[in-house]
Amino acid sequence: MTQFELAQAALIHSRSVGKIERGLTTKLNQKTLRGLAVALGLPQEFLEAVSKGQEVQRQQGVKFCHQCWSPGHAADPMWQNVKAKFCYLCGTQLQANCANCGELVVSTRHRFCPICGHPYKSSVNKAKT
Repeated sequence: MTQFELAQAALIHSRSVGKIERGLTTKLNQKTLRGLAVALGLPQEFLEAVSKGQEVQRQQGVKFCHQCWSPGHAADPMWQNVKAKFCYLCGTQLQANCANCGELVVSTRHRFCPICGHPYKSSVNKAKT
């Protein structure tokens, strides 16, 4: 991907990409971070850590029960236990990936997969039928 293509995908000025690459820009605003994250297909938190020179933590998926989870709400903390494989309420296997495209679910704050656009809850239900 060229600087121009990246700038177009991130909706930022092409000179900004060049300044970032050369290290002339030390602080990135939220709009730029968000645009670059979308254009590069990376989590915004990853780019924030890199721009601050911090260690990048490998992001773990958020596990949720497609039967009990209410879209748009936080996943139950008990589902996040490392050993948890099944829902403690209904016994359904916990999900950590989009059932449609397999992308890791990094937040249940949103109802839809940012990659393929399918709803987390109904895409899981459709996959079972």
